[in-house]
Amino acid sequence: MDFSDPNFLREILEHTPTPTAVVEGHDLRCGFANAAFRELGLTAGQDVRGQGIAALFPAVDSGALSVVYRTGQRARVRAGTPDQRTWDLDVTPLRDGADGAVRALLVTAREVAAADASGDQQLREINHRVKNTLQLVSSLLTLQALSTKDPDMRRAFQEACGRIGTVTQAHQRIHAVGRGSSVDFAGYLRDACVEMEASLAAGGADRRIVVTTDDAVLPVDSVIPLALIVNELVGNAIKYAYLPGAPGDVEVSLTALPEGGRRLTVADHGRGLPPGFDIARADTLGMKVARAFAGQLKSKLRAESNAPGTRFVLDLPA
Repeated sequence: MDFSDPNFLREILEHTPTPTAVVEGHDLRCGFANAAFRELGLTAGQDVRGQGIAALFPAVDSGALSVVYRTGQRARVRAGTPDQRTWDLDVTPLRDGADGAVRALLVTAREVAAADASGDQQLREINHRVKNTLQLVSSLLTLQALSTKDPDMRRAFQEACGRIGTVTQAHQRIHAVGRGSSVDFAGYLRDACVEMEASLAAGGADRRIVVTTDDAVLPVDSVIPLALIVNELVGNAIKYAYLPGAPGDVEVSLTALPEGGRRLTVADHGRGLPPGFDIARADTLGMKVARAFAGQLKSKLRAESNAPGTRFVLDLPA
């Protein structure tokens, strides 16, 4: 018996009881699906080859599968089928032997027990309540800002609303991965900066936020602290780097370090820091927030000259 025969190996896969499929291309379409996997389709037993994975699992987070394609890191994604059953999809990158590039994804499915699925539903409900609570707090602070006549107090309330908005946005990204232990932070960073730039444009400010990032899948616990640091540093650059009315970009980058870990950089080409500025002694609330969360991430924030302008750097450990 020749176990190297591709047709024989295909026959083995066809009859294995574990639902198994090979997903190809960035549009995530099934190139192969065995009999057990085909039973999960919209019509039991239909040939699902060529269909997008989301057609079989409407609740699947296609973005999570795309991250596996980009990063080559295995992942587990929880999803639901149209018949209201819940499945864990184990997603494994399949690499080309020649150059090591990811060519396809091996997807195997395991049904989740009803009790576990019920627990997930409860978790979704809790996350939804947390989101609603954060939005309620933000609304109350907005009302307070509108009712005060003191411009400094109004600005303080508005900044607090911005921080709560950052937490809410990061929480939504965490909630999207369910019980997962990591988040596509690169995607979050791009989306967050697009929203900040849109908010600036609506307010009449001529600022662009330019984002450069590698694929970055980070632990869930680091997402909110890092999101708040980005919010503070970008906010400071927007407010203080350039003369009022003058155009100017803010550059945000998140890149891998050769020795492991990642480097977050927020830079501008503006007026530079005031003489004698010491980041460890800066007493504004924004810098205190950034320093505190940098410490939580076991890192240290530093400021450098960008000639012209300023660059803030945070090196995250591996």
